[in-house]
Amino acid sequence: MYRILTSSFALALLLSSCKDTPEQIPSYIRIEPFVVNAQGDASWHKITDGWLYVNGEYLGAYTLPAEVPILAEGPCNIIVFPGVKENGIATSPNIYPNLTRWDATGIALTPAQTTVVKPSTTYDQRAVFPFGAGRGDFDGGSNIVIENRDDDPDNGFSITSDSAFFGKCILMQVDTAHPLLDIATEKVINIPVSGSPEVWVEMHYKCDIPYFLYIAYPNGGSESVRAVYQFNTSASWNKIYINLTETLTDVQTPQFRLYFRASLNKDATGKYPQLRGAVRIDNIRITHL
Repeated sequence: MYRILTSSFALALLLSSCKDTPEQIPSYIRIEPFVVNAQGDASWHKITDGWLYVNGEYLGAYTLPAEVPILAEGPCNIIVFPGVKENGIATSPNIYPNLTRWDATGIALTPAQTTVVKPSTTYDQRAVFPFGAGRGDFDGGSNIVIENRDDDPDNGFSITSDSAFFGKCILMQVDTAHPLLDIATEKVINIPVSGSPEVWVEMHYKCDIPYFLYIAYPNGGSESVRAVYQFNTSASWNKIYINLTETLTDVQTPQFRLYFRASLNKDATGKYPQLRGAVRIDNIRITHL
């Protein structure tokens, strides 16, 4: 009985002391969308997320803009990493390693008040662009070399300003008379294949039919292709970041070509449900650190 009464009394004291402890009031950080200090600024990029660290503690990844409550006040160190939807998948956010983080010290936080931060980023000074700067934009005098890779001599791609994202773009067109078009870029070499650093390809695209991205790589005395990504239709221009690291690590080749395929497919009755299709691609950049 003595022990029961003592335990009950201690519990009552603990509950009483908990009621007297004031609840900590959070401060708030509002993270604005990233400013991108690179060609085309933020309008050429699709930095959708911010990965937030305050005083060295990871507080989560947030779709921007975002307002985040935190239990901190006074001068704080804030880091925000730029994030993208890896391979265009909304459920696969990832820090984009080729862009720099935003780092600020001594940002004053006040309980119950919102502090606005406006992060900025640019390409990391270590970033390597195997195709060279600007050649994948198709707007200058030295563009990525593109070649036809299918067996149809009567159909091909074009570099055109027709409905381009900016300047000029690649245009691939197919119809029922010419239902398949394959193109490949010039070779890229000296690509890391160990898994670190990661290798990514960025591009803008617009298409009214699905199309495919492969990599074509040397395999003995011939060339093999490996499927990387299927693009769904997009009536407006879209930006995508595709992580090539796993594929390149798997095939273990330090050189490859980007290989695109546009095609019309027949339905179960043997008919074409769509009589023609067009794919536009712009601003191709392969990059790694």
